[in-house]
Amino acid sequence: MQIYKLSYILILLLTFTAGFFSHFSYASNRYYADNTLEPTSGFAWDWGLGAGYYIEDSYLVGMDSYNDGLEPDIHLAISYNRFYLDYDQSQLSGGLTLGYSFVDKFDWGLDIVGTNLQAGFDETGLKFYGRDTIDELKGLASRHYDFDVGLRLSRRFQDSQFSFEYLHDVSGTHHGWVMNSFFSRIIPWRNWEFRSGIGLSAYSADFTNYYFGISASEATVNRPLYQPTASYSVIVEFHAEYPIHENWVFLTGWLSTWFSPEISNSPIISQHYQHKAKVGVRYVF
Repeated sequence: MQIYKLSYILILLLTFTAGFFSHFSYASNRYYADNTLEPTSGFAWDWGLGAGYYIEDSYLVGMDSYNDGLEPDIHLAISYNRFYLDYDQSQLSGGLTLGYSFVDKFDWGLDIVGTNLQAGFDETGLKFYGRDTIDELKGLASRHYDFDVGLRLSRRFQDSQFSFEYLHDVSGTHHGWVMNSFFSRIIPWRNWEFRSGIGLSAYSADFTNYYFGISASEATVNRPLYQPTASYSVIVEFHAEYPIHENWVFLTGWLSTWFSPEISNSPIISQHYQHKAKVGVRYVF
């Protein structure tokens, strides 16, 4: 019972921190060929802890286009037979994932997964980042975090992986769907490990309209009514790690996201892209 209580507390804590440090969220290291989300015999867990310095630009109007600061680097993987919980901030596209592995054979995997895909925001901007109303967002209704569940099909190769996901919102936030496809590759060089990936995500009209549409009650002279249709985004990620001590790892990364016109044309979106870079260290237990 203590294990289940601990797992429940961890889920609540990690869901909070995932929302705190995510803007346009994606997924965890399940996108990479060395992911640890595989069936285990009984209970197993692994974790690491560190910190990093990040620089990013915001896509919401009225927010500072340059944002930087310190953020924790947490990695926690818990599994029990075919069930798993994974929280990974070592990748810039990282986040919280809950899952169950149906198939893990011949380098193919079929899982049911649950994850947060989009951070919430309101007239103060991205939630947890500030409490002062932004003039350009004044009167904007709150957009809540979602939680999406669906199927993930993956194919692992020697140093690369391709995955496809179909996820549907089960939190009642937007009732929409998201499809993610991602190709990644890991290249070791001397003591370095380089990771690169490219992904394409498609979002239903319900998802796009909930987060980026403008309703009649939110419309103003400078913020017209806006009802977008389905949308998409493209992400490119680069990540590098280097062991600097027996248990210490240096890491750095870059993530770029480009939004389709259905998103970037929204009156509350300032640009069609977002970039984020970080550098930090992590202690591996």
